Amino acid sequence: MLMRRVLWVLGALAGVVLAAGVTYAASSLSTPRVGLSAEPPSAGADLAPAATAAPRAKPTRTPTPRPKPTPRATPRPAPTTVPVPTAAPTVDDHGGGDDSGGGGHGRDHPEDD
Repeated sequence: MLMRRVLWVLGALAGVVLAAGVTYAASSLSTPRVGLSAEPPSAGADLAPAATAAPRAKPTRTPTPRPKPTPRATPRPAPTTVPVPTAAPTVDDHGGGDDSGGGGHGRDHPEDD
């Protein structure tokens, strides 16, 4: 019994050590290695373009805004309305159901007369 408990404790400790090792390895793989710390601050000075005097801007005339021509209004004819015929509503005089022969009261049943 004591031996079994010792094995469980050793197994748990080995699991913790293994998890810590995997975590450390994963974090070291994901850390970017950018080697700029060994370079002096003037290392990229040769890559920059040479400084030149800024060109003098020529004064430009601002054009005077011209007023936009207003469009002439053309008279539009008044819209005409055309009456649209509507269908008269149909009235079901057979007591409400459809005439599909599904057991309703309609003309097809002489026994109802």
